[in-house]
Amino acid sequence: MEDGVRKSAAIRDVIIASIASFLLYYMGFGELIFVFPLLLISTRYGKGFSAAAILLETILVLASSYFLREDGAIGFPIMLIDLYIPLSLLAAGTSWLISERKSFGLRLFYALVPSCIFLIALIVYLGRDTALYSSVFNYYQDVFEAMLSPFLNVDAFDPEMWNAICSAFIMVMLSLLLPIVLCFACATLFTFESVLHSRESEWEDRVARLELDGKVIWIFLALWLLILLSRFISLPTIAVALLFNVALSFTISYAIQGFSVLYYRLRKRGRKLKSYTLFLILIAIVLFVPGINIIIVLGLPLIGVLETFIELRK
Repeated sequence: MEDGVRKSAAIRDVIIASIASFLLYYMGFGELIFVFPLLLISTRYGKGFSAAAILLETILVLASSYFLREDGAIGFPIMLIDLYIPLSLLAAGTSWLISERKSFGLRLFYALVPSCIFLIALIVYLGRDTALYSSVFNYYQDVFEAMLSPFLNVDAFDPEMWNAICSAFIMVMLSLLLPIVLCFACATLFTFESVLHSRESEWEDRVARLELDGKVIWIFLALWLLILLSRFISLPTIAVALLFNVALSFTISYAIQGFSVLYYRLRKRGRKLKSYTLFLILIAIVLFVPGINIIIVLGLPLIGVLETFIELRK
């Protein structure tokens, strides 16, 4: 009898969590943490029910995107682009749950694999049809113009110059897709783990000792070298976008290591500060304190890279 009651309560909470998650996703600004309520189910009912909540949420997101898609031939590719971040975050949450016993680096890698595959498939799908790519480009150019029209007189620009600006903007957006997913996933997963281990001092020790494999630095350096060489060697736009996506993702990984080093140093100096509190402080600085935010954005990856060559946690 008790098992039946518990199962009914679990199903109810799965539905409630899925609806709450969908509302966060639908509001737009809540997309950063919309997977969090789904992961939270696992703390009470186990990973199976949490996975069921993620599956239900995936169905809700797909259904809403399908019925709200743009009309015409351009509707499907635009829908796929819009789905990239939410589906990648849902896949990352699932990967994180099922890789519980793996190391941090492997869990993060597994969490990003579905979004990498999705990104490559999306770029190949758009790149193989010139007419389709042009239609998607024109759609986002119109969106870009609508965003800037209150601030700039778009008609005053030379058409060729304006097309070049739009191309650069779209290139930047393509180059940031995977890093955005990684940032959102890290924020969600770190919040989840901090809640899960909120009363465990061992968790804070693990955060302070978090470290990437030393061999990763050579991949990181090789990627940025390739990007530098791309300025002198003609590479397809798609290849450059993929290079930037991967290189920036590795840079964010080193920023995570830099955060761990910073947290270790603060603890060593006697600061009684939880890792999640430090995380929120840094996020607030990055979002609301111009000037200092640049130091944080550039400083954390630099500290993470230096940690590979110099022992900063003594």
